[in-house]
Amino acid sequence: MADPENKRSEGKVARVKLADVANASGVHYSTVSRVLRPGSKGRISDDVAERVRSVARELGYQPNSVAASLRTQSTRSIGLIVHDMSDPVYPPILSGIEATLSPEGFAVLVSNTGYDIDVEIDIVNRMASRLVDGIFLATTRLHDPVVARCKELGIPLVSVLRQTEDATSSAVVNDCYGGMTDLTNHILGLGFRDIAVILAPQGLSTARERWLGIRDTLSQVGLSLPEHRVAHVDRMSAENGKQAAQRLLAAAPSRPEVIICVNDLVAVGAIQACRGAGLSVPSDISVSGYNDIPLVDIIDPPLTTVRMNLHDIGKEAGELMLEQFGAESDAPKTLRIASQLVLRASLRYNPAGKNRNARPGTLGPYTP
Repeated sequence: MADPENKRSEGKVARVKLADVANASGVHYSTVSRVLRPGSKGRISDDVAERVRSVARELGYQPNSVAASLRTQSTRSIGLIVHDMSDPVYPPILSGIEATLSPEGFAVLVSNTGYDIDVEIDIVNRMASRLVDGIFLATTRLHDPVVARCKELGIPLVSVLRQTEDATSSAVVNDCYGGMTDLTNHILGLGFRDIAVILAPQGLSTARERWLGIRDTLSQVGLSLPEHRVAHVDRMSAENGKQAAQRLLAAAPSRPEVIICVNDLVAVGAIQACRGAGLSVPSDISVSGYNDIPLVDIIDPPLTTVRMNLHDIGKEAGELMLEQFGAESDAPKTLRIASQLVLRASLRYNPAGKNRNARPGTLGPYTP
């Protein structure tokens, strides 16, 4: 088997070193080091610094990040651990993180876990062995051994989207409770009363908050959901949403008036299930989602949903990570990003509802 180290060296042009830049600039090695290595101490005149940088550019000098990491115990890299990067939720979060960290010289390394806790812990261990400076965890559970492992290793950690129940690690999350409260109030305002929901596993803070937003809003007007109007998915996918909606449609003699879905992918699957049952959305049954992922505004019908401002969540997570690097205290901080209700054609006014003063597009709490 070929040695990858030897393979990389075959036909390789010799790396330009600091000593080469020093010789060409006519200055001492240490002067070049202070000019070209971020964080180096010492005062260098502007004209000397500019001459050194100009020579470095002409020679094609690139810093040796491996050597630097051995010296500083920092690789200027951050890990991002996600369930599945093909989920449309994650790319805008990554974009936001990079928008904050790239200007500071950090690279983001992404790993997929496939919803496997053992894989997550193994990834954390491997990232730690590669001296990552911190980890963004987008897989956090209410009770999470992966968070505990990061703490054992002393790795700066920021949870993204979700957080642990005890909130002992820093996190940037969406206001899922408020977002789902707004959506449920809107649905009540349109006159709907026979409501069904598709929920995610309640071991996730996002899933629990969205369910509580629905439950508490309905409770305020004296409504509750019977068991046959509640379905669960173990993963947030269109296929799982389709299967859950099929169970809801088959569970009672009459169909629900509206299905509130835990996220947009699940809602897309629910729409497929409704069509497969010969129902038109929204003429026969209405459907809503959550997240406002790309393309849900152009599907048929365009999906009413709640926008999570994922890019902003990523940017704030990046800022929170940078704060940890310079903080004297490791006290955890939680940032909650507001959501936005996005009204589209998958919900319609229900004239048979009790609130006949409501009109399509109205907001606010239900008033009997």
